[in-house]
Amino acid sequence: MTETRPNDIALGIDVGGTFTDVVAVDRSRGRIISSYKLPSTPEDPSMAAIAAVDRYMGNHTERTQAVFHGTTVGTNTLIQKDGAKTALIATEGFRDILALRRHARPRLYDLSPRVSPPLIPREFRLEVKERIRHDGAIEIPLAVDEVDRIIAILQAEGIEAVAISLLHAYANDTHECFLDKAIKTALPDVFVTVSSNVTAEFREYERTSTVAVNAYIGPRVANYLEQLRSRLNDRAIPELAIVKSNGGLTSASNAARYPVHLIESGPSAGVIATAALGRTEEIGALIAFDMGGTTAKVGLVQDGNPRLNTEFHADRFVEGRDMGGYPIKSPVIDLIEVGAGGGSIAWIDHFGVLKVGPKSAGASPGPACYGRGGERPTMTDAHVVLGHIDANGFTNADLTIDEGLAKKAIERHIAEPMGWNIERAAHGILTLANATMSEVVRLATIRRGIDPRDFTLVAFGGAGPLHAAEIAREVGVPRVLVPPMPGFFSAVGTTLGEVRHDLVQTVVRRGGSLTAAQLNRAFSRLSERASSLLAGERTVGKPVYERYADLRYSGQMFEMILPASKATSGSDLERDFRTAYLGEYGYDLVDQSVEIVNLRLIARLQDTQTSFTTPITSGTTKSMRRRRMTLSDGDEQTVNVLTRDNIDPGAVLVGPLVIEEFGATIRILPGQKITVRPSGSLLIEEADA
Repeated sequence: MTETRPNDIALGIDVGGTFTDVVAVDRSRGRIISSYKLPSTPEDPSMAAIAAVDRYMGNHTERTQAVFHGTTVGTNTLIQKDGAKTALIATEGFRDILALRRHARPRLYDLSPRVSPPLIPREFRLEVKERIRHDGAIEIPLAVDEVDRIIAILQAEGIEAVAISLLHAYANDTHECFLDKAIKTALPDVFVTVSSNVTAEFREYERTSTVAVNAYIGPRVANYLEQLRSRLNDRAIPELAIVKSNGGLTSASNAARYPVHLIESGPSAGVIATAALGRTEEIGALIAFDMGGTTAKVGLVQDGNPRLNTEFHADRFVEGRDMGGYPIKSPVIDLIEVGAGGGSIAWIDHFGVLKVGPKSAGASPGPACYGRGGERPTMTDAHVVLGHIDANGFTNADLTIDEGLAKKAIERHIAEPMGWNIERAAHGILTLANATMSEVVRLATIRRGIDPRDFTLVAFGGAGPLHAAEIAREVGVPRVLVPPMPGFFSAVGTTLGEVRHDLVQTVVRRGGSLTAAQLNRAFSRLSERASSLLAGERTVGKPVYERYADLRYSGQMFEMILPASKATSGSDLERDFRTAYLGEYGYDLVDQSVEIVNLRLIARLQDTQTSFTTPITSGTTKSMRRRRMTLSDGDEQTVNVLTRDNIDPGAVLVGPLVIEEFGATIRILPGQKITVRPSGSLLIEEADA
């Protein structure tokens, strides 16, 4: 990242469904110096971001050097299906690959399956006569008249974006590059993307799906970033860095070219911050639990590093139903997400069963208690009714909480139809939401053979610390860690990443047949592509390259990814694979040959600033208030309420207890205790542990 210097001020911006969070960080000292929380502006997410920038600049004289931003524009464009008018150019005979998919049902025994519709309608899926073999040899050359015909169709149909995915282009991109140049020359305003640039990897459907998503969301993401970049230029802020799905950072220009790598941009920042907190606390096994206004997300940090996947399915769940989504071949931080946030709406279905989410009140109109026209009850309303949230605790977020409106919404829509009193209805909402989120934690751990008892749950987001203690107790996680400024944790995470690009090249060779010279040439080509991407970054740092390889036994459908930096030939990779396979599965297929499928290169710009500190105010635990709250059994109890600044480092307190700070409220249940860590984090454990 950028070289540190006195007053090297950067702003981290996380745009959520309800609030836009901003933190100001002095990178020369690694300290957070200010924070702001403003209602999001869904009609134009950049409006809230710029408003927050202006508020900071109006209160501080130091020049802002950079903005780090996690964005959900690409994700929202895909979910709302309001992307560009897109065309696909495919090899003759392959126009229907997006519709045929893999003939797989999202749920095997579902007799009435529904799958995500192709992003590109059939009339805009065009075929071109050409053919490249799997080894890169040209079988049918691309004719110039074919290119002219395609361009004429694109122009006549008013196409805004073009996805080019030709058969075996990962082995030879000559035809894709020719089409790319010709279309850009003839139609300069059309967003054009080719599969060999986005993902030079085999598996035709997944590769085509990836490039289709990139083209579909490309114009809107590029326009958003350009507007944001222009507004920051007007404010003399020279650098804009965007968080990628893999947790790395990239320039706005690179992000605009490859927006498919931003689908999980916003959620990734929180996991990066969790890993940084783990380094500070010297804890390597963490569960990141991020609960905001719209969704709750869970990700794992193992051995100090976020868990990554090389492929994921975007927009997979629609109204709770698995629709298959859109496969994207791109490294992404492994996250499981559910529509359960502070703004999630509670409702009763046709069978009289209470439900919570996935629909959210969002930033506008928001929960009923916000007094902005929302009439449906949400989780935030339930917390207000039960006394968990202070009605005066949102003044810094430009909000006034109305407890009467919260009670009215819950009584009308939940309590009266169910025959309950208001308090029971509010507890029912929260209990159901906790059960849903507990299952998500189990999906990320137990369902994958991972024991949650070996982990610490890191709770953040505006609503995460309200629910974390109950979820940890339900799942069996022994410790909860609440970081400083949990309501701004994802915004902090945007400033902690490193510039990172992941590149892949399919080779498909027998292990022993790949010589040292061939291996080095293949990685050299990847290094050249990486250098081109790094040249587009405005940041300064030390380039670091890491080599990996995907290997499998011949005939298998899945690969293992192994480090390849020390391998000098294919034989070395084969030996390492057999050893790793034996360790993972307990046996070795000695008579089976080994295939090297893909070579991978991770290019990073190393930065020394990957942690943060916040000032800890040494106060006294005697400065506390008392507040009446309704417990799950319906009884009321007076509970101690403290401000986080008024707790001494090292203090140990026993629940029930509520700790408040700007942006979040932390609940400690009866039978639990908290310890204030030297870092300022709060450690919650069972009192008898």
